[in-house]
Amino acid sequence: MPIKQREFSKAALKKGFVRVKSDHCYFYLKNSDNEITNVRTKIGQHGNLKDISDDLLAVMYKQLHFESKNEMMRFIDCTKSYEEYLTYLRARNII
Repeated sequence: MPIKQREFSKAALKKGFVRVKSDHCYFYLKNSDNEITNVRTKIGQHGNLKDISDDLLAVMYKQLHFESKNEMMRFIDCTKSYEEYLTYLRARNII
């Protein structure tokens, strides 16, 4: 189930990610101390109306260390909070 780039961007920025634009649009997670972590992903710069395909979502959920694409979709849909995500990453020694 593809999602719009704008939806992902909006959710990521609300959940502690920062956006850095270069050849692609990169998203880096900041921790509770406001430091950039090694958790990151990127999307193309095709405009806000472009869909993120299922294939790309499958890559992104692994980059963001989710256990499944459905878990990442819950994060994007704002049913999983930033604090829950940080706790999840810390429990797995990712950050």
